[in-house]
Amino acid sequence: MPAAPAGRVPLPTRGGTDRPCASTRRGFVLGGGALLASMLLPAARAPRAMAATSALNDAAYWAFADRLQDALDPFWRDGMYRPERSMLNATMLLTHSAAALAGHTGPARRDDRARALVDKLCNGPAWVKSPSTGTQGHMPGWRDGLTGGGIQHLVVDTEIVWGLLHAWRAREALGVDGDLIADRIISTTAGEFWRWPALRLNQASWYVRMYTAAAEVGGNKASLHDQLLKQLRRFVDGAHKPMAGAAIANLGPSYRFHYLPGANDNHKFNLDSAEYANIVCGLLVAYQQARAAGMPALDSTRAQVIRNWCERVLCGYWTHAGYLNWDTGLGFKRWHQGKKLGLSQAALLGMAVCDELAPNGPWAKHMLDSSFELFGRWTERRKGLPEANYFGVPSIDNNESSAVLAAARVQAHAAQAAILGVGAKRSEEPPPLYAYDPDVGRLAVTTPAYNTAIVAVNRGAFPYGGVELARLFDGQQDVAGGVGGRPPASFGLVVRNSSGTIVAASQRTYGNDSPLQLLSPKDSRPPYAGAFSTLRARGKTSRSGIDITTTHTFRATYIETAWDVNGASGKSVEVLFPSWGKGARVWAVSAAGERTALNKSRSLEGIAWFHVESEHTGYVVVIRSGGTNATALTRAVAAQSSAPDPGPTLAVRVKSGAVTARVAPARTADEARAIAARLV
Repeated sequence: MPAAPAGRVPLPTRGGTDRPCASTRRGFVLGGGALLASMLLPAARAPRAMAATSALNDAAYWAFADRLQDALDPFWRDGMYRPERSMLNATMLLTHSAAALAGHTGPARRDDRARALVDKLCNGPAWVKSPSTGTQGHMPGWRDGLTGGGIQHLVVDTEIVWGLLHAWRAREALGVDGDLIADRIISTTAGEFWRWPALRLNQASWYVRMYTAAAEVGGNKASLHDQLLKQLRRFVDGAHKPMAGAAIANLGPSYRFHYLPGANDNHKFNLDSAEYANIVCGLLVAYQQARAAGMPALDSTRAQVIRNWCERVLCGYWTHAGYLNWDTGLGFKRWHQGKKLGLSQAALLGMAVCDELAPNGPWAKHMLDSSFELFGRWTERRKGLPEANYFGVPSIDNNESSAVLAAARVQAHAAQAAILGVGAKRSEEPPPLYAYDPDVGRLAVTTPAYNTAIVAVNRGAFPYGGVELARLFDGQQDVAGGVGGRPPASFGLVVRNSSGTIVAASQRTYGNDSPLQLLSPKDSRPPYAGAFSTLRARGKTSRSGIDITTTHTFRATYIETAWDVNGASGKSVEVLFPSWGKGARVWAVSAAGERTALNKSRSLEGIAWFHVESEHTGYVVVIRSGGTNATALTRAVAAQSSAPDPGPTLAVRVKSGAVTARVAPARTADEARAIAARLV
């Protein structure tokens, strides 16, 4: 890609397998994380490196899958993984089958379990004898209840078929009935629910995956590949103009994703959807496999649309740390759900393997490897599976079932990466990246040091937003300064009246008119995404006769923000810097390096910089200008739905109408000191 212009579960015991395993294994965490680091941290990954790295090889992918298997083993009871969901068990089947196919002998290989799961999925009550009464009821197909009942849904069939496909590939090693598997896959795909021109919303990925699987196990390859290409062409042709029967295009002008093409563009679900965009983009995995099986290529004009979209997906939805740069019009229905992260990784896997349609494969591999590394750290931190929903946000399905499914999906993507040879692919740490959506004013930013976003328009889909940083994570995806708060649990500038009430704030939500302008780089055409060295954006807010102009300058290692305020005479002006999590606190640091906890209001005189220390990481704040006669204090912050675990907020009360500050993540006091020396 060219550069742009200037919950917690106990650890398991071994057993229940007919495959050998290493006797020296002691669970997921070994040696305080040393083994995890040695297997998952490439030696050449320097924090600011832009060149190719050694990254993860296929052996490291299997090592990661084995460690997750240790955490997943406690959920195997009475011949299935619990909760007894078909999708969960099919996803575990995929990993076990891929291990057998690869000749892997570690804990992720469970031939006995694979045989039991094939039988349950192909002969048990999950295989539908009569369809459900829901909107997606159909037969043949599957329900999500492995022992009976459960929903029917596109993702249920697809996840089961993908697991069965891998069992079919490993049928000889596993000793399973390949003809039975083929019958179930082919008959389901040939049903009216799946057969062209069937389509739900614009989610072509499900269909592409089903056709690819059916063609490989013995279905009519020519017909299935023809249907696959028709689905792709329809999706691409609908990228910028509505498909037949749709009200809006599948993608916005900057390639942001429309979840509901049948609704109008102003529907809150159509603001964007990082998770569903990645799920659909995950079709690249199946496309690549269909191409290897002899399917003709997508024509060059449509292929270029996919390439442009892949650029937007990578730059706008992912961070260098391997996590979604997550804003979604579906709000708390999807935000920070682990099981959706597990699905979304399919896009990174697809971009890593499909050179034909993805121009950014080395970057995608780096982010995929980082995603596995991140999930490993979270698993190590909790001494068991990560929570179902991350950062404490109140998303739906916050339960054990979702946590187990999330881990199974992440593990399965590592297994697929290994059997697809991703370990031998070139990896390159991306430079700083951005993606900008002019129509809604969203600006996503990720660098090796930090990631953040500005979300000027929210359409009521979630409670946070404005022209300030919506959140701040460090380069390891730990929360430095919040995940989505509103004043006072947010970045930005507020104006208070004499009674202390906030009468104006730069971090406030907007409806449909974006107040954010990208100043540089000046992209002339979509997808308005790519690499940057210096990125500048400006936003303006007006309320109660008070005008606030905010100008952000993003660099690889820090962010500088300047505020200009007019109309606030006689009122108090504060610049806010939030913290996060248990034990968070704010330190005032002198030029000599003396650290003092900021527990009461004090003058900025003698303070060189601040260290906002959050639960796992933190950041440095340097007031570059406008600090004359200013004071600093901390404000206690109540929990909010989108900021459920806030710490105290640093508030710098200024006398001037103009103030500039720099912020940069720092994990320790020593690191903060070194960073501050460069920012002052």
